[in-house]
Amino acid sequence: MSVPLPDSALSLSAIAFSLPSRTVDAAAWVNRCGLPEARASALLRNGVHQFHDAAAQSPVTLACEAVATLLQDTGMPPTSIDALVYTHTIQSSVMAPPAGTAALIQSRMGLQRALAFSVMQQNCVSPMAAIRVLRLLCVQGQPIRRAIVVCADVMGSGCDHLRAIQDLALHSDGACALLLERGTGRDRIVSLHLYTDARYFRGTDDDLQPVPDDRYYWSAFTTMRTALAQAGVTSNDLVHILPHHVNLRGWSRLATMLSVPQERLFTANFGQLGHVFGADPFINFRTAPRGQPGSCSLLFSSGFAGCFGAMVVRH
Repeated sequence: MSVPLPDSALSLSAIAFSLPSRTVDAAAWVNRCGLPEARASALLRNGVHQFHDAAAQSPVTLACEAVATLLQDTGMPPTSIDALVYTHTIQSSVMAPPAGTAALIQSRMGLQRALAFSVMQQNCVSPMAAIRVLRLLCVQGQPIRRAIVVCADVMGSGCDHLRAIQDLALHSDGACALLLERGTGRDRIVSLHLYTDARYFRGTDDDLQPVPDDRYYWSAFTTMRTALAQAGVTSNDLVHILPHHVNLRGWSRLATMLSVPQERLFTANFGQLGHVFGADPFINFRTAPRGQPGSCSLLFSSGFAGCFGAMVVRH
């Protein structure tokens, strides 16, 4: 006889991340790319200080380090994990077919019981897309009690000149692992909204840079507002907005649009960690002060190709 499953709601039970020990500051990056010194000054004015550089380290290594830390911190045996989802932004962060990155992480970490697959093409919103897939599987009755979503990206030395997003961010190499559980009361995911603006299907302009457009703010705002509405909460209920590490000044504008006090916008990791692709809001969730029971945090990420995602977690 099968054991009844807990309810289908998922909680964000634990988070672990792995960042390379080597850091490079904005001035050093400008120098090694042969760019004008004024570029470093512009980055610093926008709160961009440094990034983590993996050098020759692989994204799989970083992903396994994050998963290993997650399992150790929680005391969860690998056999208790029912699903493993690998996500990434950069195409080189996944092995080419017929090899499978999710399968390699599964093998190395001893997650033989886990349903393993990958989610991509949502760029920095891919971890949220993976959570959405897991939520749907749970709603449909799949026997998933615990799942791990792990995202990992490494720029690589050949792409070093592409680390900057205009003067708004520097990409950081790193990985983040999330433990999602069903039927627990704390840190429950009460809403998740994804949006894709098809106008940006190319991802970047001819110089591999995002296309400046004020509609970005409206898309980000409406994505977050929809997630709040789905959760049945207002901006007054938020203890934190946990953003991605891009466009610090723009985030001040978005907080105002949401009528959220600036002090609730968690920005402590912007300058020190850099933009760790899809991991940013989850690293912020892990490091921000804990909210009181019943309070809510809003996580947000956006990526190239017009991808937007917002998630509300009730503490």
